[in-house]
Amino acid sequence: MMANLSIKRIDRGDGKELILFSQNPIKYKVFEGLPPISDNKTHLRYHPTRSEWVGYSTSRQNRTFLPKALECPLCPMINDEVPSDIPVDQYEVAIFTNRFSSFKLVESDIPHLEVETNQAVGTCDVISYSSNHNDEFSKLPIERIELIIQALSNRSEELYNNSKIEFILPFENKGKDIGVTLDHPHGQIYSFGHIPELIKRQAIVQKSNPLEKYLSNIPKELILKKNSSAISFVPRWARYPFEIWIVPYRRTSNIFELSENEQKDLAELMLDASKSLDKVFDDPMPYTLAWQLSPKGYENSHHFHVCFQPIRRSKTKLKYLAGIEQITGFFLVDLPPERSARILRGEELPDE
Repeated sequence: MMANLSIKRIDRGDGKELILFSQNPIKYKVFEGLPPISDNKTHLRYHPTRSEWVGYSTSRQNRTFLPKALECPLCPMINDEVPSDIPVDQYEVAIFTNRFSSFKLVESDIPHLEVETNQAVGTCDVISYSSNHNDEFSKLPIERIELIIQALSNRSEELYNNSKIEFILPFENKGKDIGVTLDHPHGQIYSFGHIPELIKRQAIVQKSNPLEKYLSNIPKELILKKNSSAISFVPRWARYPFEIWIVPYRRTSNIFELSENEQKDLAELMLDASKSLDKVFDDPMPYTLAWQLSPKGYENSHHFHVCFQPIRRSKTKLKYLAGIEQITGFFLVDLPPERSARILRGEELPDE
């Protein structure tokens, strides 16, 4: 854990919490904020042909959708007239319980159907990167990226130590093209009471096909940047245009196991990657970002890494998942990874 981390916790009632992270202590003015969502029912149903769970939440249909900037629930509050999910007058990085959560740590009633059902155990958090509504990850100072990593590390370790949790996924959806419902710069943290089947399969594969063996043999044509602790590159197996992986050289299973220097080096490469993506088309690149932490039980083989999955393949074209990809999981790639790497390094122009 890096030094100079100040943490303030605020109980929001009904099992919900606001956690504020800053480089130095801040004296916050606290307001009442947005009320909890009442009568949100959640549960899981088992998909018999895919051997996986599907989650249902009655509140998600009515969750906040692209509000005006003045009504943004991630902006700090000036007074009680415009309530927020972050009801303080200022902050640097905030993590709070999603009011429209698909998971719960407390037991709830579940329907009894002809298919297997179960409790939707887990948590859904939102992490706001900045109090400034118009900020973007790629434009934040390096100190803020480091603070975001500290906050994610702190919260992930806390969730990992909960006996009800089996897997934690911090992630970000960026851009309206990817389907974001809030413009404010933010990510999310889902913790699961079960290990999703795809994640379990990836974890099993890493036992016999460890990521470390690729790190010392990555071709120069795929490397974007490296420092003393980690490397960023376009993987030879990329499924998305301009896909970027950032991998620490030292194998750790989770983000909270990184040393202070490793966290700083990770921040440097993440900021560089996000800037490179936005530079491709001189416009914010839409993407999904996954912080790949280890599911429980696979810590001895999992290699923590970060993956950007952009969806813009030219100035006018998006990478939509075609029917064959959605149905089978078999990806058809339009842009070769080798060319993506050249474009990201500024050695070649992208397509119009």
